[in-house]
Amino acid sequence: MGNEVSERREWLVRCATNRGEPAVCSIEVSRGVIEFFGPGDTFCFGLDGELIADFRASLDEAAKRVEADVALV
Repeated sequence: MGNEVSERREWLVRCATNRGEPAVCSIEVSRGVIEFFGPGDTFCFGLDGELIADFRASLDEAAKRVEADVALV
């Protein structure tokens, strides 16, 4: 009871709508699953197990591609 600190289970992330308008999305952890919600709290997709590592690797590769593209400009 006393000095318990609850672990963070939600992260708000600035994003853009499909029309390019600023918005806020969220990433939530619930029962071993990462869930992604778009603007308006719309459920997009969830990841668990090996899917998390696969998503992370793909996101890292995509981020590197963006960095390379921006460097060309």
